[in-house]
Amino acid sequence: MNILLATHNFYPYYQGGTEVYVLHLAKHLLGLGHHVQIISALDEVHVQSNDMIYNDANILICQYLYEGISIYGVFTKSVQTPHIYSRNSKEYADSYVDFFKFKDYDLLHLNGFTITIGLDIIFALKTLNPNLKLITSYHTAISDPKETLTFGNTLMEKPQYTNHTADVLSYRFKLPYGVIKSFAALLPNTYLKKLPAIFNMKYLVKHSIESFEKLVDLTDEWWVYSDGIKNHLLDLGVKETIIKKERHGITPIFFQKERIHNTKKIHLFSGRPVAIKGIKTLLKAWLLLKEDNQSELWLTASPISNDKKIQELIDQTKLRNDIKWLREVNQAQLAEIYCKADFVIVPSECYEIGPLVIHEAIACGCQIIASNIGGCKELLNHYNMTEGLFIAGNSIDLSRKIIGSKKSSNTTKHKVSSFTEHFENLITKSTFYA
Repeated sequence: MNILLATHNFYPYYQGGTEVYVLHLAKHLLGLGHHVQIISALDEVHVQSNDMIYNDANILICQYLYEGISIYGVFTKSVQTPHIYSRNSKEYADSYVDFFKFKDYDLLHLNGFTITIGLDIIFALKTLNPNLKLITSYHTAISDPKETLTFGNTLMEKPQYTNHTADVLSYRFKLPYGVIKSFAALLPNTYLKKLPAIFNMKYLVKHSIESFEKLVDLTDEWWVYSDGIKNHLLDLGVKETIIKKERHGITPIFFQKERIHNTKKIHLFSGRPVAIKGIKTLLKAWLLLKEDNQSELWLTASPISNDKKIQELIDQTKLRNDIKWLREVNQAQLAEIYCKADFVIVPSECYEIGPLVIHEAIACGCQIIASNIGGCKELLNHYNMTEGLFIAGNSIDLSRKIIGSKKSSNTTKHKVSSFTEHFENLITKSTFYA
């Protein structure tokens, strides 16, 4: 088959969980004899630094190779706020029709849902091939306009609520849901270009929800990685027969690693230092602790943030000797770091779909401390490690959990799947890949 994998971003410019997943999916499909290309969003500077192959009033596209795989990088021009939420514009869809007119894909596998990797590409490819099949992987909270799957600023798993606009405003402005609900009712239903986004939020949220509903109508098969998201899609009306669920696999580099002895108790955070990943809660929790020579916090991130409050906390960490900023690392380096760490902390304050970091850390023999929501909670239940759960967003509870963590030389081994096993199982279940 001719397959196009669409994703938010891609190597070598971005490296996150979804990028790792798509890279290994592409390699697996190529090994099965399929023809595979990847398309992702890319900033203008990097598009222009590669071989540009398409340029019109709406999109700029380059092509490059990464590990032998053909990648299209797309820069979306003149972005308007309604387009970001609706993920659909006839003009941009027409541009994609023009770009793809000499290409013939049998299957589009969506691994993101954004203005660039959204309805415009789907409609364009279906215009060119009405028989095109669409598989959508639910990697991030694409069904929620906030992309957190939390509700009313309470860090609870998303219930069935009615006022989506109030939910978004409550989250953004840290105001009680009940209070903001009255304000949301007064907002206009139409888009008023000259007004700030807050006053257009009802219109924008409505279009965000409608765009996901269109995606549901267009998707032939869903790939999900947790029971929670499977149940969430069922609640949204997706047929169970087209949902294929399989827990994530990981790269072989995390298997068969020997633990590296360290006299200190090492706690590790591996991820982006942003609010939804719980970095503020983590840093506050650690700064509550008395500095000693027995414990250290390691972070595989750079000590820089555009968030003023996060940067203030980061600056405080620089005054201590027990916090180490290791900066960004590659997969091989991360595997070595896991083998030195006793605990990996996953303090996310969004609904993690099925975080790779937990699977990777467990494969390397680490114990886990994680927030008690979403995929973090589900995975710790799956691995029988619920003693590591703490109240999401609660720095005091997290500091207690850190204090109570006990260094252990007897690591319990858990079965973690490889990417090969993961893809083999999903492709066997798939109606279109099998």
